[in-house]
Amino acid sequence: MKTIRKIMTGAGTALICAVMYYCFVCGAPRQGRGHLFYMVITGIFCVSVWTAVMGTIWYVKWLRRKNSEFENMIDTLLKNIDELDK
Repeated sequence: MKTIRKIMTGAGTALICAVMYYCFVCGAPRQGRGHLFYMVITGIFCVSVWTAVMGTIWYVKWLRRKNSEFENMIDTLLKNIDELDK
């Protein structure tokens, strides 16, 4: 289930970026060197947005894992301190 979630998150953000790329390119100039430049810059922007979104999602999940690890460590330490006090 976790793998499917990761795939769906990545595919969803990639789809949003692809739609964004399509919308940006529809407004591109039709002729000349500006057309190619506009398409390349738009592609770079869309890929960087996808990377930023996926990086943010990964970072939030990593922080949540670290938080739960620290909570477990604190619980263990408090239990050990209670045992030593007895």
